Amino acid sequence: MSQAQAFANHSMYMASIVLDVWGRSESDGVYQANAFKAAFAPAVKLHLLDAYGWFLLALRRESQLPRRPPHSTLDLSALPAGIEQPPEVKELQLLEQSGWLRALIAPIPLGMPALQASNVLVSEGAYPDLVKMKEWRDALETLLQRQADAIEES
Repeated sequence: MSQAQAFANHSMYMASIVLDVWGRSESDGVYQANAFKAAFAPAVKLHLLDAYGWFLLALRRESQLPRRPPHSTLDLSALPAGIEQPPEVKELQLLEQSGWLRALIAPIPLGMPALQASNVLVSEGAYPDLVKMKEWRDALETLLQRQADAIEES
């Protein structure tokens, strides 16, 4: 396992810990759900994006790692002339254009989200809730496990 993969695994573990604490705290009912989203969603998202970025670097087999990982394929440094992106990174570039991965890499609002009326299902710019963050974590974990095979085969 490369150092970048180890960092990705560590970031996934940190995201899982924060999700667990979020779930336990939310069930206590001491604070409003919006307060929990504002407190926990950015932290979980940062860990998930760090995991994703470290994994991108592992897919490119980069030996010189930056202090902070990229958070999308657009943040990756240019490769030397004549060297193509690995096919796994090209796949991730496509996945970033829609679905859960696009939502994960999209910015989230700063501060407390506005309270929503109970008949409003979703508001633009709202923080992801605990369920959505767990879905993203699980989807990212599945994606990383599937693509880890490409690293091990090379």
